[in-house]
Order: sequence, then C-alpha cells, then structure tokens
Amino acid sequence: MIFSKVDLYAELVREQSRQKQLIDEVYDLLESSVANDEKVLQRLKDGSNDGDTFIKIDEKDSPRIFSYETIKKISIRYRLRFLDTSYFKSEYPYTAIPEIKSFERKYDVKIKSFRIMAPAEAFDLENINKDPVLFAQLSNNSFYLLHQWGRDLSWHRKILYWPMQSFKNFLLTLASVCFLFAFSIPSSTMNIFSFQSEMYLRIWLTIHTFIGLLGISLWIGISFDKTFSSLNWNSKYYNY
Repeated sequence: MIFSKVDLYAELVREQSRQKQLIDEVYDLLESSVANDEKVLQRLKDGSNDGDTFIKIDEKDSPRIFSYETIKKISIRYRLRFLDTSYFKSEYPYTAIPEIKSFERKYDVKIKSFRIMAPAEAFDLENINKDPVLFAQLSNNSFYLLHQWGRDLSWHRKILYWPMQSFKNFLLTLASVCFLFAFSIPSSTMNIFSFQSEMYLRIWLTIHTFIGLLGISLWIGISFDKTFSSLNWNSKYYNY
C-alpha cells in the first residue's frame, strides 16, 4: 500500500546499511590512497637508475625546470650535494607525496628517477632535515623541481663557504688573510724606520704566513676528509 505504516526498524536497518556502505567506500578510498602514498615513498627511498622521464612540460610549469649546470653552480656556491634519493637519510615530509602524485597524474607518467639537493649532513646523518629540494629527472639533462621543505639557507652560507667552493677560491682567501695580517701590524711595532725595509719585511711576512697557513690548512683538510665543493657536489662519498 502507498500509505502503509512506517516500520521504524526497517528504516533504521536501511539507513544504517546506507551509512555503512558510505563508510566502507570512504575507507576503501583512504586505504587505496595510503597504499599509493607508501608506494611513492618507497620509490623515493629506493632511488632509481632507470634514467630520464620523457615528457613535454606545460609552459606555465617551465619556471620549475632547471638545467644540470644551474643546479651544479648553486650546489657549489652553497656547498650542497645533489644525489639520488636513495642516499638521503632524513625523513620525507608528507607534503612531498601529493606533489609527486599530482605531477604524475597531470602528465600521465611515472617518474623514473628522483634527485635531491641538500646540505651534506642530510645525507650523512639520520635525523637531519635541512633545506632539501626534491627534483624529478627529465630528458635533455634537465630537472623538474617537485618540492622544497625545511628552513631557508642562512644568508651568510654563501660567504662562509666561498673559500671552499674551489682550490682557486681557497688560495685567494688564504692570500688575502695573510696580506691583511702582514700589513695591519703598526710600523712602530716593527721598529723599522726605512719604508723600503718595512715593505720588504711585510711582503716576507705575507709569503711565509701564507706558506705556514697553507700547510696547516691542507693537514686539517686531509685529517678531517674535507674537500672542495667543485669536487664533491655530486659525490656519494663522505670524504670526496
């Protein structure tokens, strides 16, 4: 009958059944999403040597594409490493996973190789999470910036590590320090009243201080496995 009495028990059963079905669907969706996230995270941790990802990037995404040479210069300038993600020992933030999934969904592709740019400590220590930048390797030796997290690099990092960028920078820094030291000594302290003799002594001090500091610096560098950024920016080894 059209106007039959309402059976509250039957209504409760139907409503609960609908709610359960909805909850099950949401649960299945979340479970599937979590499983996919874990797969992406595992791909990051495992790393890959499958090579480039061949895709055509939209023009609006082109500002996020960087060449190998650009990444190399920035890595050397700020003393960073640029390595496969399999060498990264810190934890990845969850925010990086949606970025990867969004990129792969947008371009209907599975990223074959991930790279990460970060301070060397992030690759050497277990609980360091400083300023990493995650890239997807594309064709033509270019890389797409997927995600960045952590604190921004200190403004003085470029200045602080300038001497360690290359052997040339190191020698220039050492020579400048020795020159300033030798020529900052007051003339009265040197007890030399002849300008020619004073200049000779200051140059002599510059040269011998340079030789002494160079020897000490090389000894420290060898003892503590330190090398120049131009040599180790893409090295997977701690002491090279």
